[in-house]
Amino acid sequence: MQKERTPPPKNIPVPDTVPGPGQASLAGYRSDDPSLSRSAVLRDVGEIPSVTLEYFKSAALPPLPQQINVMKVRESLQRDDPVWSGDSWRWAGFDTDGSDSESDKSEDMTLRPLTDVFDAVVCEGSKTASTPAKLRFASRPTELPTSERSSSTRPDAYLLLVDKKSVDVAGGNQARASKDSSPDSRDDMAVSFEFKEGGGGTDRQADDRVIWCLNHIMRGDPCRRATFGVTIENTQTRFWFTCRAITLVSEPFDFCTISGHEPEHLIYFFCSLVFADDHELGWDPSIQRVHVGGKIQYDITVPIDEGKDLVYQTTRIISDFSADALSGCGTRVFEAHLKSPNGGSVKDVVPVVLKDTWRDCDRDREDIILQQIFADLRKDKGPEQEEEARKYFLTVLAAGNVIVDGKIDGTDTLLRGSELPPNFPSCSLPADDSPKPKPTRTDEGLSPTFPCVSCSTKCSKVRHRTHSRLVFKEVCHPIYELHSLDAVFGTLEDVRKALQILHTVGWVHRDVSAGNVLCSGKIGKLADLEYAKRMGSNTGHEVRVGTLDFMACEVEAQEYLFLQPNTINENFMLEEQIPFPFRFNPLHDVESIWWILVWILYYHVDQQGGQPSSGQVARFHKLFPRRLNSRTSGFLASLKVDVLPISFRLPARIANNMRHRLRMAYIASETNMPPAYADSLEQLHSVFAQCFRSAAEHSKGVSLFRPSTKRDLEDATPGDRGPKKSKVRTLCRLLPGY
Repeated sequence: MQKERTPPPKNIPVPDTVPGPGQASLAGYRSDDPSLSRSAVLRDVGEIPSVTLEYFKSAALPPLPQQINVMKVRESLQRDDPVWSGDSWRWAGFDTDGSDSESDKSEDMTLRPLTDVFDAVVCEGSKTASTPAKLRFASRPTELPTSERSSSTRPDAYLLLVDKKSVDVAGGNQARASKDSSPDSRDDMAVSFEFKEGGGGTDRQADDRVIWCLNHIMRGDPCRRATFGVTIENTQTRFWFTCRAITLVSEPFDFCTISGHEPEHLIYFFCSLVFADDHELGWDPSIQRVHVGGKIQYDITVPIDEGKDLVYQTTRIISDFSADALSGCGTRVFEAHLKSPNGGSVKDVVPVVLKDTWRDCDRDREDIILQQIFADLRKDKGPEQEEEARKYFLTVLAAGNVIVDGKIDGTDTLLRGSELPPNFPSCSLPADDSPKPKPTRTDEGLSPTFPCVSCSTKCSKVRHRTHSRLVFKEVCHPIYELHSLDAVFGTLEDVRKALQILHTVGWVHRDVSAGNVLCSGKIGKLADLEYAKRMGSNTGHEVRVGTLDFMACEVEAQEYLFLQPNTINENFMLEEQIPFPFRFNPLHDVESIWWILVWILYYHVDQQGGQPSSGQVARFHKLFPRRLNSRTSGFLASLKVDVLPISFRLPARIANNMRHRLRMAYIASETNMPPAYADSLEQLHSVFAQCFRSAAEHSKGVSLFRPSTKRDLEDATPGDRGPKKSKVRTLCRLLPGY
């Protein structure tokens, strides 16, 4: 007789997304070794969709002006002997395929014929175009373009804005009086060219370099929404495009020969870009670069939902680490102040914080999420508790989606609503395996860690993002900038209260880190709620940002780690058990604040100019190895207290007790599947509250100092970021979040 089988349950929850390390956010990208930095960028990009030229034209390039007929431009140029060689049926100056060119021929000489082609195409297109040319061709491969963020990258050539957006030290727009005067600026580059001639070098050499150029433009220029590139290997040409959602490359074509319509592709490319508006070239018209007090600042428009615009002028960059990757949220956080409607500063200027970010298009804006949380709190707990809870979160003064050309700005508008074509091939740029990070020497101190994002894989669709801005009232200090240990415990206790508030109304934060645990005066505040969601919600996202060093071990592993042999699974069947999908729960939020405490204790020293012991350094790297699925053993084992400064040891023992109680909470909640964490969570919040208060009392007078270091960060930024600081100090300021 056939055994009866219990049918599987319906509506099994969707598992949360597996996080992975974002290479541009880890130490290799910020190292002194350019090869490690470039490899990190290539690994982040992963497999790049290789699309047809027609798709690239329709999705990535600005629309071709209606007055320009590419075929007529081509026919006219082919009658021009100085431009087109009738003998070889190629553009003049490209009479060979380049594979046997003279090895000592300079890059400048090699690219000069392309300058002539560009000039001829623009001249012919200008005869019918209704607007003047916006771009000019420059080939100076031996010169280093200027930029606010230092880089040693020298593009072989580029298309520059005629009406420049860069600002010189005197406060005016840069003007190049002659071809040999002041250097060009990356802030004016619309298109980067990389050229590989002959058979030497490695495969994809030009592709690697153009990705690095695109990355530098996107990470270094707050005014940029997208940018373009071109690679030419001999005469095989590819077009490139990148924005915060995706990087695209076209199929190759031979730009020289007369076969088919191949010369027309280059003519189309030049004409569509040269006569385009600035926003179609990737610039953001709602951000203006200005010169204030000898420094470059930005006037940033924040459109609020009531239909009005507010303009804020920045005074410094607080954080821009999230802009380092080509794709992603690209978050930049500024300290700023409101400008008056007539363009001047408001009387009695009050500093605020302005956050510019590209959120996933299916996520609510952070201010809307806060409104939803407070509405739930008001409904469940009443207006008094809602008002009390607000002090643990940031106050939103203004918020809105960025408007460009009359539409909400997003990657869907940059790509004109296009989705990827089916069954497209991919262009993979393999990165050299980077060496494992060397153990940090005692005299270098300990380096902090950075966020992680989903691993790079072949994408089947464009994960579109919406561009938005928020203004917060409080200019806070992140917890890693606090200088007293009792202030750390006080801040963590307030943030624990914020988490408890979220948990009591059915929400989880999902991204608690040292970058969004803030201190305003003597009050701790929890920030960055764009990844918060209601528990039980099946809203899923293919990409989710997390912070590796502060991520709960179960979230990192994407499985329940404390199941017991007698765990009862609601999906039990007579012959087998269906594994219950992993879901984020409130215990994971609480574990994250424990990891922040441990990071503070094992990263810092208690004497100015002091050095951690070798045991402290070794234990830090054991606890924070910067690799996925490598921290669970550190959580399960007792903390080694004797390697820490004496004044840190009692707080570390308290932290060890918290670890034990957290582990017991996991075990108790996972006796059933799905986890029954309600009772364990309530007890755990009570234990953590008591521990934080006790630790704060025993830590009065204990100072925190970053370990001293003898090395400077090579990629320190001039201007408003101030003089170069020690490597550890500079890296620490680039911690994730606020």
